[in-house]
Amino acid sequence: MAEAQKLAIQPRQILGKKVNSLRRAGRLPGVVAGGHEGSTPVDTDQHAFEQSYRSWGTTTLLSLEGLGGGGVAALIHGVSRDSRTGRILHVDFQRVSLTEKTHADVPLHFTGEAPAVKTHGAVLYHATEHVRVEAFPQDMPRRIDVDLAALKEIDEAIHVRDLVVDTRTVLILSEADDLVVKAMPARVEEVITPAKVAAPVEGEVVPATTTAAKPEAAPKAEAAPKAEKTPKK
Repeated sequence: MAEAQKLAIQPRQILGKKVNSLRRAGRLPGVVAGGHEGSTPVDTDQHAFEQSYRSWGTTTLLSLEGLGGGGVAALIHGVSRDSRTGRILHVDFQRVSLTEKTHADVPLHFTGEAPAVKTHGAVLYHATEHVRVEAFPQDMPRRIDVDLAALKEIDEAIHVRDLVVDTRTVLILSEADDLVVKAMPARVEEVITPAKVAAPVEGEVVPATTTAAKPEAAPKAEAAPKAEKTPKK
């Protein structure tokens, strides 16, 4: 059972386009939603959140401190980023209950080295980077490790059914037969080398290269004459 990570937040009074003033002051605007309550605008320290989010991801149980009445259990539902700089502009928190299971996309963490790559020159095709999981918030894994050492030969693959999780607390909802990663043969482009022409022996007559005559174009068929209409009697 994971311990909730505390995050200090405060109710936010500045809304709409005016939130840019918060960002300039080093505050990150956000919203707490879900559960059986309405949405609550909040903000938190920009730098502290960005530093923690790198390890938290969206599957770490948080305790939001600062709304009164004790910490609020929540997950990070998502973040919005500046398309140019990558800076986080907004965060959405989702309230959760520790007595109700929830769903989340858990990232896959690939470890080790595939022998098929080292021995046979294979390349790895990654079909997915996460799987859908159901668990209580406090049991939600931050990531699922995938050991690439299982890929010993070309065309061997790891599917969702091969992922190792604690089945007592975690249920993978993604299809069992979905591909995760596969060792593929490397593509080798065929290089066509022009045939070597043997040098003629002295005194040997070399036949001249002839160009095949182009066939004459068939004459165009004449259009059939139109039938004359017979006047009605």
